[in-house]
Amino acid sequence: MKRPLSLLALATGLLAGCSGPQMACMTPICPVAHWPLNEAPGATTVQDLVASPIFNTGTPKPGPVAAWPGFSGPTSVSGQSGGALYFPGNGDTYVEVPSTPDLNLSYGSLYLEAYVAPVQCGAGAYYPILDKWDLASANGYTLYLEGVGSGQVRVALRLGGGTFTSSQTLPANFQPPSTGTWTSVAVKVDGTSGAFYVNGNPAGTFTAPAGTTANTLPLWIGAVHTAPAGLFHCEIGLDELRVGRVNPIFSGQ
Repeated sequence: MKRPLSLLALATGLLAGCSGPQMACMTPICPVAHWPLNEAPGATTVQDLVASPIFNTGTPKPGPVAAWPGFSGPTSVSGQSGGALYFPGNGDTYVEVPSTPDLNLSYGSLYLEAYVAPVQCGAGAYYPILDKWDLASANGYTLYLEGVGSGQVRVALRLGGGTFTSSQTLPANFQPPSTGTWTSVAVKVDGTSGAFYVNGNPAGTFTAPAGTTANTLPLWIGAVHTAPAGLFHCEIGLDELRVGRVNPIFSGQ
């Protein structure tokens, strides 16, 4: 049975159904990008469904999407909804999305969401979801998972100079290409109020720093520009990755 649509998924669907000029955002979360990650083996682009104001199309690296068990690029596997992409733990396989103004999110208006399927790597592992964080300026954001024990991970957000983690864990048991648990994870920042969600349920809060992303780094899916300190890279499957902003009309600030 499919889970209810998130606010960002609903908003993405509304905007994707429009033609002509971009429809004004009238939902609590305004879509910036949505990568379904359904690409078949051989694909040389990764599609974004949201023109905000342009499509943030990605490029698989170091080569086209590969068929299982190939690793010359992100690997096509079964996902939560249709296909998904699997990223080995080498740090050299990812999707690169060029930097655009709409991906330079305000720290106080940010929403990140994905379906994730991490493998079992144990405590001390990190699993990249998306990254646009610059080490030199400590500016930007990274969404990843962190291993906390046997078969368990938590959600982590690196935002500016701070790192925040969810209070709830989720399973790490993916055995590609098709066996294991897919879990919806999300983080929302509205002003200084930050909150994590796991399968749509609250999973911890935090106080977010002030600031705005101003770097020109490309956004990476499935890898990070700078690894979280003290952690080692592990493998992950990703599906239905979304980026959005908090609509000020609905903001609690």
